[in-house]
Amino acid sequence: MDVEPSRTVQGARVWDHTAPGFVALSVWTERIAGRGEDADPLIVVHWPTARGLIAVFDGVGGAGRASAGSTPVGQERTQAWVAARRLRGLVEEWFVDGPSVDALHDKVVTRLAADITVRSRMRGRIHREFPSTLAALAFTMRPDGVRWDVVWAGDSRCYVVEPDRGLQQLSLDDVDGSDALDLLLQDPPMTNMVSVDREFALNRWRGQAPAPCVLVTATDGFFGYVSTPAQFEHVLLDTLWFARDPAHWGELLAERVAAYTGDDASLAVVALGFKGFGNLRASFGERRNLLRHEHDEPLRAAADRGEDAVRTARSDSWRKYRGGYEQRLAMVVGEDDR
Repeated sequence: MDVEPSRTVQGARVWDHTAPGFVALSVWTERIAGRGEDADPLIVVHWPTARGLIAVFDGVGGAGRASAGSTPVGQERTQAWVAARRLRGLVEEWFVDGPSVDALHDKVVTRLAADITVRSRMRGRIHREFPSTLAALAFTMRPDGVRWDVVWAGDSRCYVVEPDRGLQQLSLDDVDGSDALDLLLQDPPMTNMVSVDREFALNRWRGQAPAPCVLVTATDGFFGYVSTPAQFEHVLLDTLWFARDPAHWGELLAERVAAYTGDDASLAVVALGFKGFGNLRASFGERRNLLRHEHDEPLRAAADRGEDAVRTARSDSWRKYRGGYEQRLAMVVGEDDR
């Protein structure tokens, strides 16, 4: 089922929903009008079982630039464009059906490009047929917190944000390397993504956090074009601080990301356990001020002093920020977070 966006901001789309103890928000933007290869973010909630899902899908344009055909009005669509949108539908169907991650993998393999005949002449090491990233966070709400299953392939990410501990990455990019600052500077190629012509893996990790907290999934258009990992958290919380309501928060996020990104960008957020939007905003006020003083302002000041000053400020920011940001990543490759 398609849900119309609550607001459209300069071509960006924003969706939001509020219920007691629950705020949901998603944002979708495209770099080139009419050619955005990110699918709309996905947010699904089944209230009787207190289960939900947030997910984002980034069609991999470099690998999937071959044509998948044309729309009824003659607009050509790439395989990456089609892959992200078909994958979105398959993930939503999988969540509703409730089977295992293995079942999702099989569903994608058999149906991602079903009934599409493609005669592509493209070859090469980076070429993929119908490639897309996936970052999905399936969660169960409890009175004292939330449990989750993180499922991903590629370099889109899942996060949790806690008022006292800030932004924490929950998925490991499928690339060579894991240092988040190095990945910002180098942008290495992906070693794993959803596609139909090569084997791929759906990574999975289970974890939990106390309430209140915020769950986030985002494509690299949101987090891959900032100076440091701390600045992505600052974007989230600074826009929250100035927002009147969830829809306005989404509008501010769309405007902010459009000012710095070089890619399509999409994001899905659920805030759990807060007593209304005002309480959500106030809960992160102290954290937002810390990020502004310790990370954002020093980087802005360094920009006026040259590249050496920027490198120093970036390294100082990451040294202060890394421990909190990476605190759950050891659990991703080890045991479940208990």
